[in-house]
Amino acid sequence: MKVLYFTHCCATKDDSLKNTRKKAPPMELYKANTTQRFMKKCTKVRVEWAIFSDDHAFVFPDDRIEWYDKPPSTLTYTEKKKLFNDAFETLKAYDLAYFYYNPGRLHPVHRELINEMRRRGMDIREITHLDDISNEQTNN
Repeated sequence: MKVLYFTHCCATKDDSLKNTRKKAPPMELYKANTTQRFMKKCTKVRVEWAIFSDDHAFVFPDDRIEWYDKPPSTLTYTEKKKLFNDAFETLKAYDLAYFYYNPGRLHPVHRELINEMRRRGMDIREITHLDDISNEQTNN
């Protein structure tokens, strides 16, 4: 069974990359503690993971992207539609996806993403604790 763990991007990025056009992997770009803990936990337990970016759709560990500032609240209808279509194209390759988030900080756009992916037939389960990330999840 092919499984993906993902979380949403964060506003806290490595500002030393701002305006440099230098591309960096997500472990270097995204600096919020919660996001860093998610990436480190996934790496430690050896599960496939990605960050859902409001600018790039899914960013995987080996992807390299430039610093950007795209709050979810600034997405136009057209941008959101494209992001959701790109997300769906990525998620089609997986049997199951786990979405990790803090319930008190979930932006409505990310709730909309999850609902839309489910509407399109994706099996997405929500998790809110790092302890829920395990390479044994594939059997649930």
